[in-house]
Amino acid sequence: MTELILIRHGQANSGGENYDELTDLGYEHAQKIGRWLKSAEYEFDCFVHGGLKRQKQTLDTIGAELGAAALLAQTEIHPAFAEFDLKVFGILAADMRHGRPDFAAVLKEWNKVRKENSPDKGAVFKKMMGLVLTEWIKRGEAFREAENFPAFQKKVLSALEIPIEKPGRYLAVTSGGPISMLTGHVLGLELTQTLGLMRRIYNTSLHHFVLQDTKWELVTFNSVPHLAFSERTLV
Repeated sequence: MTELILIRHGQANSGGENYDELTDLGYEHAQKIGRWLKSAEYEFDCFVHGGLKRQKQTLDTIGAELGAAALLAQTEIHPAFAEFDLKVFGILAADMRHGRPDFAAVLKEWNKVRKENSPDKGAVFKKMMGLVLTEWIKRGEAFREAENFPAFQKKVLSALEIPIEKPGRYLAVTSGGPISMLTGHVLGLELTQTLGLMRRIYNTSLHHFVLQDTKWELVTFNSVPHLAFSERTLV
């Protein structure tokens, strides 16, 4: 049987200068999912991540808890598991803040809650990202300033071809975008429903897919057995 287990990276430093960096809480949660995987007797044939620093930091922490030094040394990087380029957000946000009062208001609110590290930060971030992603999809291949949405979608879905070439149990540390795209594709969801999943994916959550004959099936989505309800974070 071929299995693909996706884990979202730990909490990243959204309030700092470099988002592509785990917070102390992000490391703590990565340790906890690693310990849980070990206690549940998970064994893996391959480790993969998308090349982002926060993904590697999460995977290294999990691997250390699993005692999988040999696998860590052979970790594979595949762009299918990377998040969409943040240039997309910057370019679209710069356009949308002028002539889009709805977005300008949310952006102003985001800058405020981020500076204050408010508990409302997650909800505001999700609202803001929803507006940006909707605009990104709407522009399609006409968006040429950075990676367009059709190209991102095609890249992410190529992840489902990797385990077919080399069967086994894969652990891939990735981000909310790829997890949403892969889940929506496997379940046959409409695009709006697929993107809606992104707003609900917890940091260090587990998502389990199985290849049965030639068809991918979803076994587990957004599972966080290692975290109490009060510990769960989205941003």
